[in-house]
Amino acid sequence: MVIDVHAHLYPRPFMEAVAAHGPPYGVSLSGAAPPFLCFEGINFWRYTDAFHDVDARLRQLDAAGVERQVISLGPPMTYWAPPKLALALCRTFNDEIAAVVRRHPDRFLGLAALPLQDAALALGELDRAVNDLGFVGAGIGSNVHGTQLDDPRIRPFFETADARALPIFIHPINPAGHADIHDYRLDLAVGFPYDTTIAAARLVYGGIMERCPRMRVCLAHLGGVLPFLRERLAMGFRVGKEHFGAAFSATESAETSIERFWFDTISYHEPALLAGVACVGAERLVIGSDAPFAVGDLARSVREIRAFPFLPERDREKILGENALRFLGLDK
Repeated sequence: MVIDVHAHLYPRPFMEAVAAHGPPYGVSLSGAAPPFLCFEGINFWRYTDAFHDVDARLRQLDAAGVERQVISLGPPMTYWAPPKLALALCRTFNDEIAAVVRRHPDRFLGLAALPLQDAALALGELDRAVNDLGFVGAGIGSNVHGTQLDDPRIRPFFETADARALPIFIHPINPAGHADIHDYRLDLAVGFPYDTTIAAARLVYGGIMERCPRMRVCLAHLGGVLPFLRERLAMGFRVGKEHFGAAFSATESAETSIERFWFDTISYHEPALLAGVACVGAERLVIGSDAPFAVGDLARSVREIRAFPFLPERDREKILGENALRFLGLDK
């Protein structure tokens, strides 16, 4: 079985709600059909049929030989909105994705969108999404409108995810404090992997990965640049304490915490994939497509792993599907 763990849908009712309520907060749809989703002052992406057409997505899955796809909310997510509006938007998104899963239970799984800017609201929606809608876990951003993931206000979410042994998929969102990050669309090329890495480092140094061992965290896009900075993070943990008096909430080694992460394989350069394997092991890599965005490619994601010359066939088969079942908690 081949399982795509990283993919997005933006159902029409959700986008209509964004169009109706987003403009006061800098989020809108504009231009001739298909309209652009406008965010942070730029045309972020165009809302083409690929963003909501489930039948077209099914054809894409069939053509790539993918049996199941996990759907989560991608940028700009809902952290730009006040908490109650964010909750309403998340509920709309979750209800729509749950309907897709009900129509195609053998093809799709859902990760819940949550208003993490308010922990109580987020936990309530997580409970509804998992218990009532049948979602397998949650998809969250690498920061919450500038609030970092190790912030004490977000900690109850991770503690609950750990208590319930849920999978959490972390997708990057633009890093705060970089007004020029959209030049040359550096947000896509550099900003996203940068912010994923910052999020991962803070979860490690902040002790979240150590204190929540039952929660499974997958980082998008091969973990950003974490595979290349693993030793640097370990060195920073040691030197920061010994020479600069830095305060860390973690007590276990940085390497141990890093090895708790999972990565998707949306980075097709063979040396990068090798670095991902070296960082967390082939047992913690899963297929991702980033559908419908052009950054990824579902057919290529499968093809590159099948042809990857530096792993035995057994490991490649694990990456294509078995690892995803373990990450999602469906291996039993």
